[in-house]
Amino acid sequence: MMVDGYTLPKITDVLKTHSSTAFYWRHKILNALRSLGHSKLKGIVESDETYFLESHKGKKDISHREARK
Repeated sequence: MMVDGYTLPKITDVLKTHSSTAFYWRHKILNALRSLGHSKLKGIVESDETYFLESHKGKKDISHREARK
């Protein structure tokens, strides 16, 4: 998306992340490339998935899973 010129709001909509997360990810990638001496993205650029533990404690409606007994 960075190569295609997507804006941060468009990236956050597509990836379903917060705008500050997309901002920091973009700058981490750019800083890493800059430290390697690259001025343009080329080839394959990958990043790993991150899973965030979400607590549903105290929520009345948990519709995506059955109750644990």
